[in-house]
Amino acid sequence: MDAQLEFLFEGLIGKNTYYPGLVGPPSRVERTGHYAVIDSGYETDTFNLVISKRLGAEGPALADRICGAFNAARRPAAWWTCDELREDAVLESLRRHDFLEDEVDVGMVADLRELPEMRPPAGLEIKVVERPEEVEAFGRVIASLFEPPDAHVVHFYERVARLGQLAERPLKLFLGLVDGQPVGTSSLYLSGDGAHIFDISTRAEHRNRGYGSALTHYTLAFARGLGAKRGALQASPDGLGIYRRMGFREVCTFRIYSNKLRNPPR
Repeated sequence: MDAQLEFLFEGLIGKNTYYPGLVGPPSRVERTGHYAVIDSGYETDTFNLVISKRLGAEGPALADRICGAFNAARRPAAWWTCDELREDAVLESLRRHDFLEDEVDVGMVADLRELPEMRPPAGLEIKVVERPEEVEAFGRVIASLFEPPDAHVVHFYERVARLGQLAERPLKLFLGLVDGQPVGTSSLYLSGDGAHIFDISTRAEHRNRGYGSALTHYTLAFARGLGAKRGALQASPDGLGIYRRMGFREVCTFRIYSNKLRNPPR
C-alpha cells in the first residue's frame, strides 16, 4: 500500500481504538493488520466503527460477520474504507446488511516543517486537556454537534476522564475557550514522527469566527513542537481550502457506510 495511505490508516485506526481499548467493557476492540472493529456498546455510530484496508478473499465473509453482529445488537455503526482500496465484493456485503454510503471525506497529509504561521482570533484561548472536568467538557462540546445532543458521547468521555495521566498519553485532547467557556475542540494522536488531527469542532453559536482553523493550527504546531514532522487529517469536501492553506494535500477519498437508517441512534 502507498506509504501516505498507510500513514493515514495508521492514525485513523490508532486514534479510534485507543480510548475504547482502555476504558474496558462494554467497549470492545478487534484489530489486525488489515482492519479494526470498535464496538463501544453504545447506540451511536460515533464510536462503533470498522476501518478496513484491503481484505482480499476473506472480505465478504468478514463483512457479513461484522455487519451482522452490529445489526443483531441493533447498534448503529460506520464502516470506513477508501476509493483507492475499493473492493466491490466487500461493498456488496455492506449493502446486503444495509450499510449505505453516508459520508465522504478526503484524506490529507502535510509536511509540518512547512506549517505557516497563524494568529488565533482575539479572545480565543486554547489549552491541552489535563483534568477530568476538562475531558467532560470536551465530550459535551462533541455531543452538542448532534441534534439532539448525543448523551452516549457525554457518557463515553466521562469514562475517559477517569483514566487519568491525560497529559502523558499519545492521544491528546484540546479545548478552545472564550471567556472561560468551551466553544471548540481538537484532538491529536501521535505515532512516531506523525501527528494525526481529529475532532475539530465548534459549537453552532460560535461558528464562522475562525475558531476551528485556529484549533487545527494550534494542534499541529503543538505536535511539531514535540518533534512531529508529518500531519494527517480527514476533511469534509467543504473544508479542503482551509487545510490546503495550511499545507495539506489530498491523498485519498474515504467513504463511510452506515447502518443507522436500519438502526437509528437511541
